Amino acid sequence: MAVASMNGVGQGQTYFFMKRKTRLWLRFILVGLLAGALYLLMLNYEQEFVYAPSPFVKKTPHDAGMAFDSVVFASDDGVNIQGWFIPAQSSDPPPTNSSALTLLYLHGRAGNMGDSLEKIHLFHDMGLDVFAIDYHGYGASGGTPSESALTGDALAAYFYLVEKRNVKPERMYICGEDLGATVAIGLAAKVEPAGLITEGANASIIEKVEEDWPLIPWQYLLRNQFDAVSKMGDVHVPVLMFHSSDDEVVPFNDSRRLYVLAHEPKELVEIHGSHREAFVKSFDTYYDKIDEFVHRDPKAKTAETASSTQTRDTASKPPTP
Repeated sequence: MAVASMNGVGQGQTYFFMKRKTRLWLRFILVGLLAGALYLLMLNYEQEFVYAPSPFVKKTPHDAGMAFDSVVFASDDGVNIQGWFIPAQSSDPPPTNSSALTLLYLHGRAGNMGDSLEKIHLFHDMGLDVFAIDYHGYGASGGTPSESALTGDALAAYFYLVEKRNVKPERMYICGEDLGATVAIGLAAKVEPAGLITEGANASIIEKVEEDWPLIPWQYLLRNQFDAVSKMGDVHVPVLMFHSSDDEVVPFNDSRRLYVLAHEPKELVEIHGSHREAFVKSFDTYYDKIDEFVHRDPKAKTAETASSTQTRDTASKPPTP
């Protein structure tokens, strides 16, 4: 009887430990599933926070009275990217003019290139060939947007102009607004165009997330960091920057920080109006500054000093951030 009793105690202890072990494993599984679900939610939120693409291109350059080539080229991952090549001189079909100044235009986070026809028309009126593209997931371009995808799209567009349109880098300007400004800075850090133009540039998305949510290793979690601060020092071409002091989306101080990091010659022009309306409200300043920037003698650009840069506009004197 004593032996049977001890066996019963032993079996009870074994059952207790097995049950406890099962509960621990269930807890680990539940924690893992919860962590996985939270991570998926974070990735979805991250995509919606960074990108706002539209697949519907409502208007083309033709609707604005401009002749254009509809272009399809492959990004570095093989995805087809859509673009418009709008020559400075309208004709049908548009010519390939290797002697013209060319502007590679990279639009912002929302919509698609069809929403930027006013700016494209402005560049066209300056006598520039304009090449606008839609990133992964925007307009009729394939794929899904990501930082690596947009970086590859911009680089592929650059080489399309150089290799297919015979555009010389010293005759090409890279222009980007909003998220496209950060992409443009990254591209200008890798290649050497005639100059870089930015509007409403975001200094660093990851920094903003880290400020709002500290003590989390975001550098290992975020796929879209868009850290222009770390790239600006590698840009060695003339830089023209626009930013509205009324911008409610991207603080004016973002461009101030990037301005400090940029090499000479450089200029930061303060404009006015909301994030979307600044271009319209400051149209004359915007047009005149870009026209002056792209049509000045390239030798004069490289010889320009800091003092002469700052005297062009009072907005060229941003305080140290």
